[in-house]
Amino acid sequence: MQLQLRSSSSASALFSAVQVKPPSSPPVRVKALFTKNPGSGTLKNSNSNTNPNPNPMASNPRWAQKTVTLPPLRRGCHLITPKIVKEIAQDLSEFKCGLAHLFLLHTSASLTINENYDSDVRDDTETFLNKIVPEGRSAPWKHTLEGPDDMPAHIKSSMFGCTLTIPITDGQLNMGTWQGIWLCEHRDAPTPRKVVITLNGI
Repeated sequence: MQLQLRSSSSASALFSAVQVKPPSSPPVRVKALFTKNPGSGTLKNSNSNTNPNPNPMASNPRWAQKTVTLPPLRRGCHLITPKIVKEIAQDLSEFKCGLAHLFLLHTSASLTINENYDSDVRDDTETFLNKIVPEGRSAPWKHTLEGPDDMPAHIKSSMFGCTLTIPITDGQLNMGTWQGIWLCEHRDAPTPRKVVITLNGI
């Protein structure tokens, strides 16, 4: 059996005769939500009323922010959902879909979401926290300048955290039936607490 080799010139001619066309597909165009306003350096919304979008879910994003001051509360876990909802009700009603972000401006208290019905759950949670975080003269903490309850309060604050994010649906906080917003006060002396609430969505 003999193999015949084609010359390089004839092979080039053979392959050049075969034309592979790339698939024809329209280019993908991405429209920015915000564009720079010429001459000002500020951002403006790319969606304008001159080009209305029939899809309500693609409406312009909306923002609102409010700082709520909670009254002094005794040490323990407290249900604050009614207070929070009352303070933001007007702004909240303007959102079809979005997120509510709560940020507590303190390091010796915390926010969490838990049982909203039986107050025993809040009492038991406070008992649990006091049991796992030692307090008093026998505690091993170095930071005692602000009292024996201060360092334990910092630790408990980090355990639960100072932020919450809750979905917004049809102008309401979309939480479970038995879920509520708690403020956990970890200091002995009642102190007013501030919460910054930021709403964003459509």
